[in-house]
Amino acid sequence: MDDTGFPKKGKCSAGVGRQYSGTLGRTDNCQVGVFVSYASEKGHTLVDRRLYLLRSWFEKEAVVSPKAGLPAGLEFRTKPELATEMLREITKAGHLPYSWVTADADYGDHHDLRQAVADLGAWYCFDVSSTAKVWTGDPGWKVPPQGRGRPPKWPKPTANSPEPLTVAELIASLPEAVWVRHRVTEGARGPREYEFARLWVVEMRHQQPGAWAWLMARRRVGHPDEDVKFYLSNAPEDVGLERMAWAACRRWTIEENFKAAKGEVGLDHYEVTRYRGWYHHVTLAMMALAFLRLTQREWAAGKKRTRERAGDPGLAGGRAAAARVERQDRARLASRSAASERRRSAGSPSALVA
Repeated sequence: MDDTGFPKKGKCSAGVGRQYSGTLGRTDNCQVGVFVSYASEKGHTLVDRRLYLLRSWFEKEAVVSPKAGLPAGLEFRTKPELATEMLREITKAGHLPYSWVTADADYGDHHDLRQAVADLGAWYCFDVSSTAKVWTGDPGWKVPPQGRGRPPKWPKPTANSPEPLTVAELIASLPEAVWVRHRVTEGARGPREYEFARLWVVEMRHQQPGAWAWLMARRRVGHPDEDVKFYLSNAPEDVGLERMAWAACRRWTIEENFKAAKGEVGLDHYEVTRYRGWYHHVTLAMMALAFLRLTQREWAAGKKRTRERAGDPGLAGGRAAAARVERQDRARLASRSAASERRRSAGSPSALVA
């Protein structure tokens, strides 16, 4: 899950306003779309979208241009709420089976989104801010005994309850020996390797102790003092670190999809102002991106099969294919060579044309 900006000049387009855009790297006049991308070992593409409308569009004093064409009954939704809505619809449709859900800290810090993923029976591995708080053990909160007035129903910390730690403080306290190097994927410039560390913690949810979860950290190999990424995951205790690291690093695929969609199929090349028009254009661009991804995969598979048949020793089975060609075709190639030589000697037109 992630969002991307669409720079705009006017004030009439649905959802337009001054807001931060990662595309621009600053706050400017733009529209923002929230997207869900589907990724596996076979490929990745965008699969759903929502246009984000600023809260100011729903204020009583807001002047909404009729050119925006907002449908009746539309209500304000935060970006994580839009992402949750899409995820529930994808799960209900059942066409895209999945196990993991990932997103950056703008979504991972949203406690209700984490709970929504867990309620759907999936595992999340969300980026979280360095200030996210956890406990390393049971915090021991208890519901206070009843006194005067209404009986208490929410647990409170006791005298022996430990203080929560930020994920940055906790990871900084870990010894170097716990960091493990893993290769997460093959990039254009070679393998992508990072160092990972993780431990079992209790999340803080809405200032209360939440569920047990994995806290995982990622850093560049050989750069322990540089920026560290933090993740929280509800995956079971027996899920291996390598598998969790792979899932966390799938998030970069949506950035690639945004880049390809804008650069190759015109995701951001539109001049529509109406709410419905935005959905029409973006949906067609997503369909074009999916077709492009599928075609690229089929071409790559076809080239690989061609190289294997040609006996390329750089591919698996290449040498075996070359040996089969040599054994099976040696006699046929020799007979063709002899026939050609006879035609050339006879001066036949077919030989001259050939």
